Amino acid sequence: MNNLIFFSAVILPWLLIGALGVWLALAKDKIKTGRQILSALGLAIVTWFIASLFKYNFPSPRPFEVVPDFEPLFITGHGDAFPSGHAAFFGALALALFWQNRLVGLGFLIGAILVSVARILAGVHWPGDVLAGFGTAILVVSLIFLIKKKLISGHFGL
Repeated sequence: MNNLIFFSAVILPWLLIGALGVWLALAKDKIKTGRQILSALGLAIVTWFIASLFKYNFPSPRPFEVVPDFEPLFITGHGDAFPSGHAAFFGALALALFWQNRLVGLGFLIGAILVSVARILAGVHWPGDVLAGFGTAILVVSLIFLIKKKLISGHFGL
């Protein structure tokens, strides 16, 4: 069980990033798919940056820092649990992909949930950290897509 949790928490995120390359390689319309991937990655990076600003300016302990005699599956940062950067990044990536390609986005959403749950089970995040990471992703991606929609439809007079 520990191997599955470690795989999902540490290896799966890299496989999800690699899957973007596979999707691009297999795409019929590489320019359209490339734009979708770059857009989603850009939103994920912005979301991760916003989550990082919060977590480093408002320190919060990880479970292994607070619970006596608790041994996490692996060690990661200290005092920077909230919000989860992994949940924020992969949640934003999945949501941005979902709004552009539902099937691909759904696959990435399942991956984001697996990564996030595994990080809770590994003892490096509290459930609230992950929920806040996903919440950050929903807010940032929704706001950007709303602004993009308003710009395209001309509601800002541009």
